[in-house]
Amino acid sequence: MRILISCLFLSLILLAGCSGNKPKVSANEEKLPIPYSLAPQNVYRIDAINEALKTADAVQKAESRRMFMTGLDLLINKNEAASSVEYFKEAIYFYPDEKNYQHLFKAYLKNKTLDLADSINTVLLERIDYTEHIFNAALIAAAQKNADLCLNFLRDCVAQGFAFKEKITEEKLFEFLKDNQSYQSLILTHFNDDEKMRQNLFAAFMKQIPYIDLPFEIISDSAKSFNFDRYINYDFALFVPGMEDSRFSRDVSNEYMYVGKFKCESGQALIYKSYSVIADTLNPVSVNLVVYDSNGTVKSNQEIACFCSALESKGFKIWQDMSFEVSTFKTNWEFDPLEKGYAGNKILSREKSAHNTYKIGSDNIIQETKVEAGVASSEK
Repeated sequence: MRILISCLFLSLILLAGCSGNKPKVSANEEKLPIPYSLAPQNVYRIDAINEALKTADAVQKAESRRMFMTGLDLLINKNEAASSVEYFKEAIYFYPDEKNYQHLFKAYLKNKTLDLADSINTVLLERIDYTEHIFNAALIAAAQKNADLCLNFLRDCVAQGFAFKEKITEEKLFEFLKDNQSYQSLILTHFNDDEKMRQNLFAAFMKQIPYIDLPFEIISDSAKSFNFDRYINYDFALFVPGMEDSRFSRDVSNEYMYVGKFKCESGQALIYKSYSVIADTLNPVSVNLVVYDSNGTVKSNQEIACFCSALESKGFKIWQDMSFEVSTFKTNWEFDPLEKGYAGNKILSREKSAHNTYKIGSDNIIQETKVEAGVASSEK
């Protein structure tokens, strides 16, 4: 009798397990793997790299940046160069831009894998400024403790206009040269004028940024309009408010890109963006206007647009007379995104909730000229 009851009990458990409502995942809900734009075996092939740069789509670029930021965190903040290598390689496979190659070079160098560092630097010759390529060669020579070769590369580097004094004087690999008279002479000869060095660095920064035509406007902004190809190198953090100025303590959850520059009455202005890379969805974007004097000193800096959150965004327009307006919009969703999320949700309209006007003065200072709040209009 006990055996019969036990069998019946076991049968009920099996039936319950078989007839229960199990969650089903549809084919559309399964996350498909993101394909590489560059095959791993083509990492050193320039023709394949150029083709991948042309054909990579937005999804591949975004995945590349995610891999890059994880690798950067390991390399810079956690001092785990060996662990960062695979992330930088993955970043290259998804999108082989020069930033990914440059940081893979740094990881190999820090991990003392000098033959691979040299191979990566050969690829970079096609993608970065010649002075940066020669500087990398000097780093490899320094890691090998080859003083003569290292000094030859450094001389060539500064003779070609290399303006980054701190990259030389604060580089630990060059410490073995600190008592070398040729090294001391090199530093004193080329970098004894800090003001001139700053001007050269600012000129190198602005050289890569295209001019924009005024009037210029961005109605509203989001992560979708973030152009990863316009990445701002951390070497120029001095000129970009918000970027960390320390090589060993960077905010690796944000990335920065330039939009464009324009001339002011007595200086230059730059529009740049930053966005949170590691956010899961609807990455916050901030658009800033920074105004410099002729030496590259920041005189004014102001947020002029943003995708601030799912519920708020800002847009701007700048005119030829250096006046500009900033409009704030409230986003109306079909369902509250904080409760229902974003999947299947729709934006119905954007209502203008504030309007501010400003002007860049002859002293390169931004001043507010007019404030209007609670404007009853909408942008659909």
